[in-house]
Amino acid sequence: MPKGLNKRNFDGVLVLKKKAFGIIKYILTGFLAASVLTSCSKTVVVTGGFAEGEVFRINTLSCERAEMNIYLANMANAYEETFGEEIWNTSAGNTTIEDAFKETVLAKVSRIKVLNLMAKEEKVSLSGDEKKSLKKAAKAYMKSLSKKEKTDLGANEDLVYKMYSEYALAEKVYNSIVDEVNLEISDDDARSITVQQIFIKTYHEDSHGRLTDFSASAKEEAKKRAAEVRESAVTGADFESLCALYNEDFDSVHTYRRGEMPESYEEVAFELEEGEISKVITTDDGYYIVKCISTYERKATAENKEAIINEAKRQAFEEKYNEFLPNIIGNLNDKEWQSISIIHDPEITTDSFFDIYTDIMIEGK
Repeated sequence: MPKGLNKRNFDGVLVLKKKAFGIIKYILTGFLAASVLTSCSKTVVVTGGFAEGEVFRINTLSCERAEMNIYLANMANAYEETFGEEIWNTSAGNTTIEDAFKETVLAKVSRIKVLNLMAKEEKVSLSGDEKKSLKKAAKAYMKSLSKKEKTDLGANEDLVYKMYSEYALAEKVYNSIVDEVNLEISDDDARSITVQQIFIKTYHEDSHGRLTDFSASAKEEAKKRAAEVRESAVTGADFESLCALYNEDFDSVHTYRRGEMPESYEEVAFELEEGEISKVITTDDGYYIVKCISTYERKATAENKEAIINEAKRQAFEEKYNEFLPNIIGNLNDKEWQSISIIHDPEITTDSFFDIYTDIMIEGK
């Protein structure tokens, strides 16, 4: 494996994950990575115009139509393979999945370009061995394409090598930033517990999902009921049976990590011993009686620790990235961009662009 490259996800660029790339979570939740581009018809920045087939320009770097075709085709085909052709008929708020998908890809490609501009500031560059591997990857990808795919996408080996080089450099810049994060997380800080609980709510929910707090007297009645249920639990009543009778939540068994529940809940629940039943816990939404099933979920704790560290790295990257943004000028050739669409052609099946990169640059095949 070439030094400086690994299989980590540099968030907001393109996820090194075969086939699906995790894109669905960005589109269906309405999240689009912040684009640094503005329509050339709306910006006051003068760039001297666009070359033929140029989709956007960020400082000295540009993206051409063929480049965007390759990204869109590979990501769309992998996406379609996972979710089916009918996914493109789905709406995403006020737009279509296809339009949202296009905008997501545009934002991600623009971020790759910005990271390449950051490379000089971060003193990051590709090694000779990495460049050799990237040339090998470019040859392999071109070999995977049919004659029609090469023609319709506008793909050639020099362009693919440039794309792979920018992708690899973006990843190295990301890694150089997040590697500076040295965060020690204790098992207790990341600890996850499993509990069985009875929840007695103190609000009404109407048919539209609107919540209204109980009156003071109704809250007092709910609190009294919670105290009675807790008394039954500690004097020997079967807790599971009590859950079936009184729990007003959908489920009674939950695994929680720190930060997921209100502070008043966690102060009690995370101090329980296995089999111990809590006092009545008061939260803004209601009352809880909690029985501890497990004080330490090893797998969940390990996953939580990794999630905390990854979030710290993501924040460190975003901070450095956002500090750099004022240094860039981005312009979108709106007419060219609007003319580009995902190619829905049964003969355009390419989806191996990222797989080939991973195989050669990450796994050393």
